[in-house]
Amino acid sequence: MKLLNFKNLDELTNKIKTEKQAINYFIKLRWGNKINPVCPFCNHCGAYNFKNQNKTFKCKHCNKMFSYKTGTIFENTKIPMRKWFIAIYLFSSHKKGISSHQLAKDISVTQKSAWFMLQRIREVMKNDNNNKFDGTTEIDEAYLGGSETNKYADKKNKNKKTCIIGLVNRDTKQVKAYKISSNEKDILLGKIYSNIKNNSTIFTDSYNGYDDLNKCYNHEFVKHCVGEYNRDKKTKDGKTAYKINTNSIEGFWSQLKRGIEGIYHWTSKKHIQRYINEFVFRYNTKNKDIYTEITRFNCVLQNALNKRLKYSLLIG
Repeated sequence: MKLLNFKNLDELTNKIKTEKQAINYFIKLRWGNKINPVCPFCNHCGAYNFKNQNKTFKCKHCNKMFSYKTGTIFENTKIPMRKWFIAIYLFSSHKKGISSHQLAKDISVTQKSAWFMLQRIREVMKNDNNNKFDGTTEIDEAYLGGSETNKYADKKNKNKKTCIIGLVNRDTKQVKAYKISSNEKDILLGKIYSNIKNNSTIFTDSYNGYDDLNKCYNHEFVKHCVGEYNRDKKTKDGKTAYKINTNSIEGFWSQLKRGIEGIYHWTSKKHIQRYINEFVFRYNTKNKDIYTEITRFNCVLQNALNKRLKYSLLIG
């Protein structure tokens, strides 16, 4: 099908003027130009419109009824699809995200509804790609949490910072990041082994948790503790083969921390992975030659299947 083509929010709202247009666009995006949509329960292609309503279908195979929202992040939502479109555009186009308070004002919903919408969209941004990195990868760990400086004495060290490990592949310019329970060696190495192919090249700092990487990888490191942040790897004839540093992953940490501190101000440990997924999605789609606002917008809509997030699960 032909995807929407627009440059900004004004053009999007002019092309999707009614709720019916928004629904029809999502239906075509989900099922293409098929006359009979695919049943989300039995995957049988033979459903038909129920009572001539474009919103409701009935499967000829299992006789179950479903709507265009069933099995997506929009399931059971009473918020109009047109507002969802605007929310997705604002969220995916802003470089540092948008707060639930601001989104609530922009699309005239409650702050609670806006927060739930944003969490559902973040669920779509989760990276389900299990392919291991090859080539050269930078690795570093970071910590998210409030500063202890201005806290009362009885509140200091009550909520320890959340530890995160990040991996940036220099060849593909893609990043992966995960919340981990601690920076102990076994936990760090477990994430690295499951995400990077053997015999690849890895750049880290001199933290001793990475000491055993040389058993499976070509491991190089820089010593931040002595002020070394970049080092040239020389060939036998004295030429520079490549530069050893962790600048790319540290740049990602900078974007993540500025976004959380500047827009969201604080995130709980329970939901921190969803916020990480959000910034991973932005980093991996930052190439302007490939990704634009419209491609990110359609990417979120196309990946909305099988990503339903219930409110009871979210707050439980």
